[in-house]
Amino acid sequence: MVMAFVLRLFFIQVGFTAVTTITYSCLSNSTCGCSASSAILTKIIGGEEADIDAWGWVVSIRIGNNHVCGGSLISSTLILTAAHCLMSIKSIANLNINAGSTYLSIVHQRKTVSRIYIHRYYDSNTFVNDIAIMRLSSPVNINDRSIALICLPLTKTIEYPPKDASVVAIGWGVLASGDQAPSNALQQVTLKTISKTNINCRKAIHNSTIQFCSAVQGGGKDTCQGDSGGPLMIFSNGQWILVGITSYGISCALADYPGVYTRVSYYIDWISCFIANNITCIENTTLKQYSLLSAGSSIFYKNILIVFICLVICKLRFHR
Repeated sequence: MVMAFVLRLFFIQVGFTAVTTITYSCLSNSTCGCSASSAILTKIIGGEEADIDAWGWVVSIRIGNNHVCGGSLISSTLILTAAHCLMSIKSIANLNINAGSTYLSIVHQRKTVSRIYIHRYYDSNTFVNDIAIMRLSSPVNINDRSIALICLPLTKTIEYPPKDASVVAIGWGVLASGDQAPSNALQQVTLKTISKTNINCRKAIHNSTIQFCSAVQGGGKDTCQGDSGGPLMIFSNGQWILVGITSYGISCALADYPGVYTRVSYYIDWISCFIANNITCIENTTLKQYSLLSAGSSIFYKNILIVFICLVICKLRFHR
């Protein structure tokens, strides 16, 4: 596949190394996959800080004020992320997202979550079907300069993205394996998709139909802890398209251990259920649905049960 983009090359002298800078200028009339600022990436070792307003669809998923994962806006009320980010959540009362900010420390559009949906066949041991959707309590303002929606693949296929394609990952994950705190600034890194027949990829993934590998030769570039759920994107025909969801890896940026990503194109039919709000389809394809209403109802009925037990005990204690 030939990638279509506006390419401008600059050579920046860093020490004694010439660094190539690529500017991706998208179509201004696009309804998705185009942010207010062009994405500028340099071919340097490791990641780099993203420009403000370059990636308007990425969100920080938080419990309270703590960043736990990334996600991508696919509509004004829907966020696509990884299942493992949400699987352990028992209540969504403190779950929220921050959209439109390059920095974790700056809250731009903060929204609570009304419901989460985890794929019915998610396997926590193999990370197969590591995909989930969050529905927001109220829509984000997509007329905000800092907010944009990411494009989805047009068709369901197991051959997308193609091998050896340039892709970009973004997130607030730790900057090195072993670090504890996430990066305050959004980071971006250019990677290459790896053939499913590659020996390192074959030992990393469990199902090449719905998972794929991405890395750089020799290591040094990768996603890491805290980047989970965030987007892996390809630039095509003037738009950024969401091709992968950051899933897992062995440590970070090691030469023989590529990162593994959920293949978004395989799940287009599943995602379409939520965009169309097809209740039957949603109920038949999700493992776990947790809503703010169900959380509140659970607390309510728990309190009713406590009162009932108390009355029974009191009656037994004082009955004559």
